Amino acid sequence: MCARKGRTYSPRMAAPGSTASTPPVPSRVPVAHALRRPAGDEAAVLRRVVSMCGHLSALAAQNTELADVVTFLAEGVGAGVVVLDRRLDELARAGLPGGDDLVGGVREQAGVAGLRTVLAAAARTRRALTVPGSAAAGAATVVAPVSVGDDVSGYLLTASHAGSDLTEDMRLLVTEHAAMVCGVVLGRELVVTAAAGRARQELVEGLLLVRDRDDPEVERWAQHLGFEPGRGYCAVAVSLAGDRAATAFPAVETALGRLAPEAIVAARADEIVAIVPATAGGAPGRGVAPGPLATARAVAAGCVAAMSGRAGASVPVAVGVGNPCDTAAEIARSYAEARHALAASEKLGEFGGVTAFADLGIHRLLLRVPDVTDLRDFAEEVVGALLAEERTGGMEYLATLSAYFEHNNSPRRAAEKLHVHPNTVSYRIRRIEEITGLSLDVRRDRLMAEVAVEILDALGDRAGGGRR
Repeated sequence: MCARKGRTYSPRMAAPGSTASTPPVPSRVPVAHALRRPAGDEAAVLRRVVSMCGHLSALAAQNTELADVVTFLAEGVGAGVVVLDRRLDELARAGLPGGDDLVGGVREQAGVAGLRTVLAAAARTRRALTVPGSAAAGAATVVAPVSVGDDVSGYLLTASHAGSDLTEDMRLLVTEHAAMVCGVVLGRELVVTAAAGRARQELVEGLLLVRDRDDPEVERWAQHLGFEPGRGYCAVAVSLAGDRAATAFPAVETALGRLAPEAIVAARADEIVAIVPATAGGAPGRGVAPGPLATARAVAAGCVAAMSGRAGASVPVAVGVGNPCDTAAEIARSYAEARHALAASEKLGEFGGVTAFADLGIHRLLLRVPDVTDLRDFAEEVVGALLAEERTGGMEYLATLSAYFEHNNSPRRAAEKLHVHPNTVSYRIRRIEEITGLSLDVRRDRLMAEVAVEILDALGDRAGGGRR
């Protein structure tokens, strides 16, 4: 392996306005005309090299594809040309039959040093290198780094036959110049991709945070993202906990993309948001397809399962699911509900799993109280005496009260749930009224008791909640 013997190539050699050795290059010169090889001496070959470099510079200034650059280079140097990315995946090729493996040939030529060593040397020096060919094949390969800004984003390989009229220095110069042009093309593609990503992110942010639901632009924004009015969507907000939360975001996006390919997914500062559509069509033999809420629940549960089953340490995942929305203007409402469901799970000290806003019930109001202690104090004031009585006597007053309210104050149906006699339920209700001073026939007292029981259920403070 040897580095180029000549001086470091400067793009100024082919800059417009230089000496007369650089002929003007039309915007679209036919390749065959631009590369017509003049017969004669070394000066003619040199003029052809300069012309090639000039044409490559003109390609860089145009909206050129990588394939155009590779094809031009292959015809100009009479070589097989391949552009690889950093993972050595092929981005473009020319001058090679479909089955020819230029990378494999270079790997064999590199011998003990190895292909990775050759590529690392080219990347480190930012210079083109020549890998000598075998005695049998006689062809050498030029390896040039393709730089985008300060990063080496790939490699340009050219392998010409032994009878080429270009000297080694000329091949190095042309390949290095072509690699620079490839870097310009790849850089332009990266800029376009990044700009598209930013534009998409801004559209999603606009949908999630929109305040004017009558703005006609909202529907147009959503349709750019693939939103189908009338289909039915639910917002899903995914929050991660722990030191490794930020590093796990890409895995969450991948999981959501697999579970809901049609979802609109975006990463925000502290969460991943997905606008999940209802499943299209019904499963064969199973009737109507699940609605948007059922679909969103299934996607959320699948995301939690995927993250908990990751190799290595799992990351705690909590998912909030908003109510369905049919129009783009309702996405912000569904997203706010998903965030509220997440906040509910965190406030109750139950981070993890799936919480749907539709399941919060009265808790969605209770949890708007800034301090959970205020809720606990209220419950203690209303039924605190029952809690104390349960601890000392073992009677299941709160479980009885909960079943009684659940079944519309029916001792018989409450008894069926508790697996006791209806008279037992009636007796316990009388004792509850005596202990608390409440009259459950009075609407205000009954409402206070119901709210207190709901608070204790939500906070997990109900003593003996698992007993009958």
